[in-house]
Amino acid sequence: MKTNTFTPSDVLSFANMQTRVIVGTADADAPYTVMEMRIGTGGGAPAHRSLDENKTFVVLDGALDFRTGDAVQRVSAGAVVTVARGDIHGFTNVEDVEARMLLVAAPARHDAFFRAMAALPQPHDVEAVRRICERYRQVIVGM
Repeated sequence: MKTNTFTPSDVLSFANMQTRVIVGTADADAPYTVMEMRIGTGGGAPAHRSLDENKTFVVLDGALDFRTGDAVQRVSAGAVVTVARGDIHGFTNVEDVEARMLLVAAPARHDAFFRAMAALPQPHDVEAVRRICERYRQVIVGM
């Protein structure tokens, strides 16, 4: 990773989330991806496993129902959730206000998955989602 200062501008949208890529695959030698996620009511990520990435989620605003393994708990601003590579996790905003969190995923590459998902036409074709998940080694539980 090289020392650098820049202004992130890419915003990706899908699953009722607006995600700003702060550090990603386009940043030379980045050892991780960093994204700010704004999750609208009902938005979030279904239960899934990320086969290659360790993740840290920092809830900045609002509250989310966050699943890790078989447990679901309400997490709110200030909470930090860590997810080991391959562990089942997911989250949903069940509040009437937008939630915001920071995601750090290592190694860098998770933003490429988000870019591919955001490029899909709405509504998402299940087979297209399956192909993207396979390419980026994401396994949606129950799919």
